[in-house]
Amino acid sequence: MRIHRLATLMFFLLSFSSVASALELSGQSNTYLQSRETTDSTKLLPLYEYLNFKAENLGSQNISFHFGGWYRYDLKNESFGTKSTGDLQYAYLSYKPEKGNAVLNLGRLFVNEGVASEQVDGVFGRTDLLGGFTVAAFGGSPVETDFDSRTGDSAYGGRISQGLAEWYRIGFSYLREKNGSEDFRKEEGLDLWFRPANKVELLGSSFYNALTSDWMKHTYFLTLGPFSILSLRTEFTEISYKDYFTSATTTAFKFDPTIIDPNEKLSSIGEEVSFNFGKTILSADYKKYSYDIAGDANYYGGKITFAGAQNIGAGLSVHRMDGQTDTLKYYEYRLYGYKKFAKTDITVDLFTVSYDEEINGIKNAYSASLAGGYALSARARLAADVEYAKDPFFDKDVRGLVKFVYNFEIEPGAKGRK
Repeated sequence: MRIHRLATLMFFLLSFSSVASALELSGQSNTYLQSRETTDSTKLLPLYEYLNFKAENLGSQNISFHFGGWYRYDLKNESFGTKSTGDLQYAYLSYKPEKGNAVLNLGRLFVNEGVASEQVDGVFGRTDLLGGFTVAAFGGSPVETDFDSRTGDSAYGGRISQGLAEWYRIGFSYLREKNGSEDFRKEEGLDLWFRPANKVELLGSSFYNALTSDWMKHTYFLTLGPFSILSLRTEFTEISYKDYFTSATTTAFKFDPTIIDPNEKLSSIGEEVSFNFGKTILSADYKKYSYDIAGDANYYGGKITFAGAQNIGAGLSVHRMDGQTDTLKYYEYRLYGYKKFAKTDITVDLFTVSYDEEINGIKNAYSASLAGGYALSARARLAADVEYAKDPFFDKDVRGLVKFVYNFEIEPGAKGRK
């Protein structure tokens, strides 16, 4: 189903609601008008529409329909070589029985079960079993972008986990994807949540690439506290870029060798210490980066944030990146503040990076943004923001955005339409 069928789908659901009076429709419309400029000074004015909704009680309280999609039309020039385009993000029927924690989804959907993270046209199911076990499985045709045809494509996998509420849960997951009947992704994963004491929590995952026979990624977090006003958070991450992105299907995840070497490997370990004084939080952090190719780097600094009871807040952070290459030697500063006045809100955000040595002739990179919004009603909000940025790769980047958000709900009966 393509995005241009959205109007037909909406008409069908609204017509159906007049027959099945129990149907409930709720969702959100996000309309964006963006102004930006490309590297060759071409001015663009794309108009975006993001729509998501949920239709419940489709003949039964256990059945619902979920939809999410977007459409873009360029009012000036063309973005990415086309005047207009769109995408169906998800559209699926969901069945949830009245008893038990189970679900069955059918259609275009996102799956996120450990290493099994995929967008497919297919089926997904999950249910709880005895002994603290939970089983999830999916199968279908993967939804790829900027890639090739879907002939011979398939994807399937799932996750099984076991745990005890408020104490621990450990899960094992699997994903296998074929492109043109050939293995494209074959991944296995372990995820863990462990809380042996009230103020001790360990959370993390390890993903393995069975095609390259190497680990893709390890990520673990250990949180201690709060002890009175003190909290501690330790983070460990290890990534093999070649193994993690080996099966990239979109240009967003493909490497530009002039920017990053696909053979790069990264490991990092860091610690953050936070002091909570109620409305004010003071923290200091340190992270050690170890790159196989780019060398080592140390990132450290601190920040202070304030959040008042009257919808007011501010923050200030100062950090130092001390690495072995010019791009990893800089000071980083950020200052932001926000305030809400009745139906109006405003946010100011300033960010700057000061390099030790010039990068492409630039020593100081910065961005400044101003955003504001106004609540037209309980369901509608109008907002706008403008951002100015300059960095070693963009001499000047000015962007503007106007956004209109509307939350809608159609309930049984004529008076329920809003």
